[in-house]
Amino acid sequence: MKLKYLSLSIITALTLVGCGGGGSDSTYQGTDSGSAEENKDFQQWHYFEIEAGYAVNEPIEFVHNIITLDQGNVYVQDDSPTPDNDIFVTQDGVYQELGPKNSQYGYLVGTGSLDNLVFTHKPYSPVGSTGLVFTTNFKKIDLSGKNALATLESRDQWDIANNSISNISAQRLAYYNSIKDLTFPAGAYCLQNSIHSNNQENLYLYTSDKSDEKFAFDGYAARFAQNDTHIFKKTYKDTIAYLESDDGTDADATYGAAEYKGDYYGAGRYLKGVEYSLAQYIQEQKGKLSSTLTEAERKLAIEEIETLNNECSWYNDTAAQFMQNSMKL
Repeated sequence: MKLKYLSLSIITALTLVGCGGGGSDSTYQGTDSGSAEENKDFQQWHYFEIEAGYAVNEPIEFVHNIITLDQGNVYVQDDSPTPDNDIFVTQDGVYQELGPKNSQYGYLVGTGSLDNLVFTHKPYSPVGSTGLVFTTNFKKIDLSGKNALATLESRDQWDIANNSISNISAQRLAYYNSIKDLTFPAGAYCLQNSIHSNNQENLYLYTSDKSDEKFAFDGYAARFAQNDTHIFKKTYKDTIAYLESDDGTDADATYGAAEYKGDYYGAGRYLKGVEYSLAQYIQEQKGKLSSTLTEAERKLAIEEIETLNNECSWYNDTAAQFMQNSMKL
């Protein structure tokens, strides 16, 4: 999941560092240093996610990772046994989600800063590339007295509150019921990703499963050779990609397969500019509502979608300590 910890927690679920088999299961760690964003040289933030628990006998995981900004370097603690280390390429650069591991803070993921709720991130490059920059505009949310589950799984929390639970697995429902009434203490707050953008078009190469990617690559290449107007060939540094467009336009050619230095990957293309906007995503979800809904049903559906405004990306120490103590499995 692209830059998940550093930027987005909803873009590919959002697009956005290493999304392996679960995250840290460590006890709470934090600086307890007051208002983190006021310290420009050292900050720590916390990322949480409720994973799995959808299928029968699939255990739920309560993932906790720590993002550290120290003297211009950015680190992510990921204790997964084999965290994904996906690659992304531009026309003249190659980058990886995870760099060398620091014994104290985890993996180096590049350089960056958080200033006035704007996070600027230059990702780690194993070959010294420097051109790609990601920018995330955050919104600060006071969590004092607010429902904790709503900041992680807003739509599920809304469904429970409105007794609409048919689509929630039994395992998740049992866990949700055990935490559904938890509210944050005073001093808790979070940062919500509002807009995530880049300064260069980039191609994201998924390393988690390459078993069928050569087959997929060859299939796309054959369709391109047959002049299929929905397949576009793109070249990036040391990379050839074939990308599919649902509507036949270049701008919509956003997914497919790629060959990078003899290996094959699933690929996602991100055009230069805004990669994700929460407001736009919410509008898109509203636009997908069925025209057959009654006025009352549409009103409830819109209310559920708008709960996405409650979700958080990074939590401060006060919020994180509460979540670790109260929500950890």
